[in-house]
Amino acid sequence: MVHYIRFLKPPRLSVNPKLSWRPSLTTLITITTDLGDVFYPGDAEVHVALAEADNVTSVGTLGQLPDIVSAWTEDFHAEDGMKLDSSVTIRCFSIPNGQVLKIYEENGSEALHVLELGAGCGLVGLVFGSIISGSRLLLTDIDDDALKFAGINALKCPRAQDSIRELRPLDWKDPQSFTLDGTLDFIVASDCIYNSDSIPPLVYTIIELERRVMKLRKGAPGPKVMISTKVRHWSESMFFKLLEEYGFEQEEHTSIPMPDQYRQSTGEELETVDVYIFKRNTSANGQARSENSGLDGQRLGEDDHRMQDTS
Repeated sequence: MVHYIRFLKPPRLSVNPKLSWRPSLTTLITITTDLGDVFYPGDAEVHVALAEADNVTSVGTLGQLPDIVSAWTEDFHAEDGMKLDSSVTIRCFSIPNGQVLKIYEENGSEALHVLELGAGCGLVGLVFGSIISGSRLLLTDIDDDALKFAGINALKCPRAQDSIRELRPLDWKDPQSFTLDGTLDFIVASDCIYNSDSIPPLVYTIIELERRVMKLRKGAPGPKVMISTKVRHWSESMFFKLLEEYGFEQEEHTSIPMPDQYRQSTGEELETVDVYIFKRNTSANGQARSENSGLDGQRLGEDDHRMQDTS
């Protein structure tokens, strides 16, 4: 089976001020099949070459492809801090007349669209944008001052600047007034369920955003919901009960121990941060359960009181 080298992060040229005579060029690649569904199963020795734009070599002969088909980036000019658009990969093949055939290939790596709820000073969004190259983040919070500080922090984080698309206010008690201009792949919230009074409006907002995205996608799968939290009180379980009632199912869960030298020295169990990923059930039952639940703030408020009374 033939595998192909693909660029996950565009090449970037950087120069260390202390070693200005030694610039470095970095990128991130993967090796997969043509559909990107199977990774190369073994070890591979990868050779990197920097060549003049008109002096690229072929990666193989048409009809006689190697196990791993290599690739060239688009042409670029070497400038400090330069980044490339990684949407196109060039593969060069030798043809019988001795010439080199260049094939321009779409990488197929569309931007990951993320909306963060309760962004605060923007830490989660900035880290997300720094790690996931090509992501498009919309950071929201009800506090204008928080959004102002998030914007200041974004200016101090060059690796994430290209990913932060917008910072906008969003009131969880009135998500209908929030304008969603495009689709979403993830709805993200961190440390937002410790206050039980805010849980019903938060769930209401998630449902409203998910419903709008489903409408834009005309029935295609909606966004996933990523929640990270440190459990402080039993009432936080209300969030998970409401999500389940409104048709969301847990896909992933991981617990990350929090560093604590005192607990480690005494042998006490470390506190953890739990990260969950939810996806709404799009089966017939899940669809009906969500549509018949009455997606409104009043109903969620009633659920709040009922859960508090029966827990």
